Amino acid sequence: MTRSRAVGSDVVVGVDGSPDSLRALRWAVEVAASRGWSVEVVTAWPHDAPVFLHDVPGHYSDARERARSAQQRVVGEVTSGRAAPPRMSLTLENARPERLLAERSHDSRLLVLGATGRHGLADRCRERGTCPVAVVREAGEPEVLPALAPARG
Repeated sequence: MTRSRAVGSDVVVGVDGSPDSLRALRWAVEVAASRGWSVEVVTAWPHDAPVFLHDVPGHYSDARERARSAQQRVVGEVTSGRAAPPRMSLTLENARPERLLAERSHDSRLLVLGATGRHGLADRCRERGTCPVAVVREAGEPEVLPALAPARG
């Protein structure tokens, strides 16, 4: 598993440590593995935390550490015992989730999110993104929604 930022992963998945994001990553890994695609796991920590270009001791480390731990836990649960997980990369950034997910999925085939609420994050990602958004629910098949932003060339 690569631990660096990927450029143009086939599938981008938003993970925040919730059961919904765990389901989203499980589904994304299955889809990617069946097609030989790569997966980028994206986690944003609170956008209202100070943003620094470099790590500054004592600043936002708690929020970042919680986000990193949640990401690692979910990735571990999904890949543990799996014979051949797809190629994966991890992105962890202090940003608004919709901005970061749209940016990271710009050249992707699919953005995958867990179903939380009534499509709030999915709709914001569709407005900014250029690839379809799959919303994975607790039961039933994921809902795949088209991107609303024009494709950038």
